[in-house]
Amino acid sequence: MPKASVIIPAYNAEDTISVTIQSILQQSFTDFELIIVDDGSTDDTTGVVHRFDDPRIRLFTQANSGRPAAPRNRAIRKSQGELIFIFDSDDVMLPGKMATTVAMMEQAPDAGLAFTGFACIDEQDNIVNPDFLAPYQTLHQIPKKPVGKQAYLIESHAALRGLAASNYLGTSGVAIRREVFDRVGYFDEDVRNSDDFLMWQAVASQYDLLYIPEVFHQYRIRSGSISLRNIEDRAPGLIACTEKMKRFHQGDPASLKLLNQRIGRYHFEAGYSYFSKYKMKEARHAFMCALGKRIDKKTLFYLSLSMLPARALSQLKQLKSITSN
Repeated sequence: MPKASVIIPAYNAEDTISVTIQSILQQSFTDFELIIVDDGSTDDTTGVVHRFDDPRIRLFTQANSGRPAAPRNRAIRKSQGELIFIFDSDDVMLPGKMATTVAMMEQAPDAGLAFTGFACIDEQDNIVNPDFLAPYQTLHQIPKKPVGKQAYLIESHAALRGLAASNYLGTSGVAIRREVFDRVGYFDEDVRNSDDFLMWQAVASQYDLLYIPEVFHQYRIRSGSISLRNIEDRAPGLIACTEKMKRFHQGDPASLKLLNQRIGRYHFEAGYSYFSKYKMKEARHAFMCALGKRIDKKTLFYLSLSMLPARALSQLKQLKSITSN
């Protein structure tokens, strides 16, 4: 049985998955298996995978589920390693990631999850952000204990409170002990997005986290990614997922307040998107929902504007444009 498993959910990834697989196979740490679950791709993703002649690669196919949680969970169930590396089909693993993570986790037996720093690249492999986590004040302000010379232990309660404020874990930077899934469960297949963010909080509610600051993978920003879709399409899933996060923060009013503020922000952003398209009924509903989570002048202002007829709003915009010129 391998020491580690790398799991990759893939959907229409024929343009990127070859580079991803190569970056994993070139790791100095070799005691691993690579589990790929093709989630009903309509391109040649499986053909690309089959071109690799390496006994560590295991490929499974299934009908499209429409979300990454289902293929991730299947890959976990098919895996055999003690430490499971979560990875995406368009990201690039940098040298030393697996060796360092395995070594540091052996020094931190109480940690259920390890995560590393990461860079961002575009579709042409250009680096657009060399260290994504560098400005994350939430992460930097969390109390940490050194583990060796390369990692820091974040105690469970501190990690969880920090996650209420922001998601400071990059999906492909994460490795989770197998035993953790037996205790906290698998990725939630009922949420449309942010299933990974929800999982990090489930783990942090039970285990310490291990932070390895070194940049060990490249996250690819793609024009068709879920995070770049219209907020009005994404908001319902984000809101539902954030509501589920609350169960991990019961008894912590400050964290619950932060989650409610996030929900309010999602409602406002969806409302503003509707407002900009003159969909006033939908905008009013979203603004009212936002006010149910947080009261702020900006939401009240746009709610009042959304009460006006679309024609009147159009004339106001024209007048503003004229006066500003």
